[in-house]
Amino acid sequence: MFFFCFPKVLPLILVDVVLSILLHLHLPPLTSDVTVIIASMMDSFYVVCLYMLVALLLHTAIFYRIGAIINQFDMGNFDALLQAIKKFSPILLATVFYTFLVTIGFMVVVPGIIFIVSLQFFTPLILFEDAPVIESLQRSHKLVWENWFRTAIVLAIPFFFSMSMVGMLSGVVEELFRTTLVKEEILLLMQITSLSVDRLLLPFFYAVILLLYYDLKRRTKQYSQDEKHFIA
Repeated sequence: MFFFCFPKVLPLILVDVVLSILLHLHLPPLTSDVTVIIASMMDSFYVVCLYMLVALLLHTAIFYRIGAIINQFDMGNFDALLQAIKKFSPILLATVFYTFLVTIGFMVVVPGIIFIVSLQFFTPLILFEDAPVIESLQRSHKLVWENWFRTAIVLAIPFFFSMSMVGMLSGVVEELFRTTLVKEEILLLMQITSLSVDRLLLPFFYAVILLLYYDLKRRTKQYSQDEKHFIA
């Protein structure tokens, strides 16, 4: 699924890659003093916020087109962007609520781990079922709860694969330029490589989420049918 979808959403991904690299170059190096980084982030607050909004829009369009391909009503990237714009407000609000709940949950650790998995499917519920913001999070949690451990394991696969690819390719860049560039330049190249690989593998993660989403719906429906049959 990833290899089939990847060429189709590649233009959207490349825009995200370019924007993320430009933002990274705009901010001070991670090796800078903490006060310098904080000051720069404050100065660039509106730029960072704008990037996050544009990135969320691009990611929503990528997600929507992959979902359209899975459901066999594919469209162009421009049409996917238009659909993303129509759904942007609820997606943005749900993302804020999701981030808030996960952050609060991680203060106690265990609830954060639970929420980061169980609330993961609000996006397809909003995009393909027109679920309201709060309802999308509630339905996502309900959908996942009976299969939480299985869902967590499946979602961990693209995460660790992406981390492995980022680490491996960053290491390759370091080895290639160790003798020709200074340390700061090598570090910058490694960071750009990490950003690029992470963005390029994003459709893989979205494809897994969508396939898992439809699998969970099928399992939940089957469970409900079996339960009714048992009661009958």
